[in-house]
Amino acid sequence: MMFLRKLLLPFTWLYAFIMHARNFMFDKGILSSQSYNVPVISIGNITVGGTGKTPLAEHVIRLLLPHHSCAMLSRGYGRKTRGVFLADAASDYKTIGDEPMQMHRKFKELTVVVAEKRQAGMELLLSKSSSPNVVVLDDAYQHRYVKPGFSILVTDYHRPMWKDFCFPAGNLREPLSGIKRANLIVVNKVPGNLSLVEADAIRKKLRKCDSQQMFFTTVVYKNPAPLLKNNAQDKSFQEILSEKNTPLVAMAGIGNPEPFFKMAREFGVPVSTIRFPDHHDFSENDIRKIDEEGKRIGFPNPMILTTEKDAIRLDSNKHVSEQMKSRIWYIPIELEFLFGEQVIFDKKIKDYVGKN
Repeated sequence: MMFLRKLLLPFTWLYAFIMHARNFMFDKGILSSQSYNVPVISIGNITVGGTGKTPLAEHVIRLLLPHHSCAMLSRGYGRKTRGVFLADAASDYKTIGDEPMQMHRKFKELTVVVAEKRQAGMELLLSKSSSPNVVVLDDAYQHRYVKPGFSILVTDYHRPMWKDFCFPAGNLREPLSGIKRANLIVVNKVPGNLSLVEADAIRKKLRKCDSQQMFFTTVVYKNPAPLLKNNAQDKSFQEILSEKNTPLVAMAGIGNPEPFFKMAREFGVPVSTIRFPDHHDFSENDIRKIDEEGKRIGFPNPMILTTEKDAIRLDSNKHVSEQMKSRIWYIPIELEFLFGEQVIFDKKIKDYVGKN
């Protein structure tokens, strides 16, 4: 691995130079960023792969929706369409992407638009007669043609950016100097017992200016929910698992599935894990592989546990039978702020929106 990284370093230096030059041109106005007369909050990351920005976006939207008309604008990664799409009752993960579809289902009052060119998405949103008064940009930290009024950078505690390299030798989308654009930095997936001493050490490594505030969050796995809503019953997932006396098949197609698999093993039964690429569109063979995993380990028709994002893609997949759906449960996740700082984070968001 180290040899390959050294081999790729010349390409990494070239990529870092190009990204640095691009940022310089945006900073100096050589390349223009479009501002809008509406509060725009950007939530994104500098690293490739999952950092947990989706549950943070959910937190921000949940905070603002009771008092504001909110919209989320996303690229719609993994969708089979191109151009600008407004989510509606006919939308699915193939038309708008799995993460936007998850938001569309979860927040009925949220307007969801997907567009590769965020300016085109903003134009659609603001042309509506009931245009939003807050827009959340999803995964737009490097998309600088739309200028956010407030930027939140999310990073993974287990993959410290200061030890990483730019693509392709590493996982950084741009040099670490890009951190300075963030108003807030959220270090996610931290252990619940993180000490203040370690938190301060991370602050010193990441913070690029005194005005940046840093928050630390941990992932909270909620109780499993059935994929089929009419399959809801009095018994919990754990009770059904215990009654069936069966191993569990845990499958995930997300950026970093290891924490999910670790959580699945905490149910106290043997766990067989299956991983797929992030945003993977499950084929008929994939579904067969998942369903037959129980037979492989000697337990046909096993309980299947997956992530909320994967559940979106499984629910509307024509290859998944109703019988199989009845055995699929998913785990919703939320973020919990450490050191009692959620009130401070929420106030920062509310203050920005209130003043703009």
